[in-house]
Order: sequence, then structure tokens, then C-alpha cells
Amino acid sequence: MEKGTRATQAFALYCFLVAVYLSVGGLLQYKLGLLGISINEIFILALPGVVYAQLTGLSLKKTFPIRKPPFQEVLWVLLFTALVIVPIALLVELQTKVWPLPESVEAFYETLMRRETFLDTLLKFFVLAAVPAVCEELFFRGLMQGMMVSSFGVVKGILLTALFFAIAHVNPWYFAYYFFLGAYLGWLRHWRNNLALCIVAHLANNLYSLYG
Repeated sequence: MEKGTRATQAFALYCFLVAVYLSVGGLLQYKLGLLGISINEIFILALPGVVYAQLTGLSLKKTFPIRKPPFQEVLWVLLFTALVIVPIALLVELQTKVWPLPESVEAFYETLMRRETFLDTLLKFFVLAAVPAVCEELFFRGLMQGMMVSSFGVVKGILLTALFFAIAHVNPWYFAYYFFLGAYLGWLRHWRNNLALCIVAHLANNLYSLYG
């Protein structure tokens, strides 16, 4: 299969999954709450990406390269992530002063992030931090970035994937945050070709958002 054809198919899969995520996934989240979020991430995002790679003959090891990283690399990634997400968060905070979140959206996020018990804290760590970090990196930095880079080159491939990543979050107020975060995660994938480091960085970002 030609590289351009693979990229087109991957984009079509992305559009289809985002449509399902927003329709069926939105209903699941409304009806099931945190369980619905986990179902969305695993069965509407990550699993279809892996199945697509398998059915189209892609090497799973090359598409989803996951290795145990050296401890030193993990430390470097945590440092890089802090240096990236803090200024982006400050930029978004300044942006919200000009273009504030609607009260309904702000109330939704406050309710979602609220932690009342220790069990609630553990559950939200798993559902809102760990699961999205793994599932979104498998799909975006694994499948999508691999397809985009092979078709359009490293820089365009990383930026296109970051754009898709930002759009998929359906939050125009935080679009810049997700785009720059996606570009950083894409660079990490290219730097060491190890999704484990991308997952660590994504998890660190989610924890910052959840507990920061």
C-alpha cells in the first residue's frame, strides 16, 4: 500500500472515530460517567487503532514501539515536560482572561476534577490520567504520527498529528494547549522512538492538570 494511501486511510479512521467518540462516546460518558470515559478511550480510540494496524499489515512493533526506558531518560522527560507544560499553561491562563471559559464548561471541569475521598482520588487518577495517557499515545503518537511522518516528513507529520490531537479534544479554549502539547509529545516519539516516554510525559501532564 502506498504511503499516501495509508495516510488517507488513517485520516479517515481518525474522522470516523472522532465522530463516534463525540456521539456514542458522549452518550456513554453522560450515562456511565467515569466508566464511560474509560470505555471511550479504550474501545473507541486505542483498540480500533491497534486493530487497524493489524488488519492493514503494519508492524505492531514499529507502529507502537514500547520499551522500558532507562531511568535517566525518564528523568529527562519529566524535566522537559515541566519546562513545556508550565509556560503553555500560563499562556492559556492569559488567553482565558481575554476569552474566558463559559460558566457551564468551567462547572463541568470542576465537577470532573473534584476529589472527595481517597478512593475517588485513585479512581480519577486511573480514569482521567493513566488511561488517556496510554490510549491517546497509542493512537496519536503510535498510529497517526507514524502514518503522517511516512507520508509528509517528520516536521509536517508531527504538526499534523498535533493538530488532530488538539481537534479531538473538542475544546477551543484550550486548543493551543493541546496543540503545543501534541507537538512536544510528537517530538518525544521522534527523539527516542519509544511510546513509553510519550506515555510518561502525557501522564505527567494529566497529573498536573488533575492535581496542579
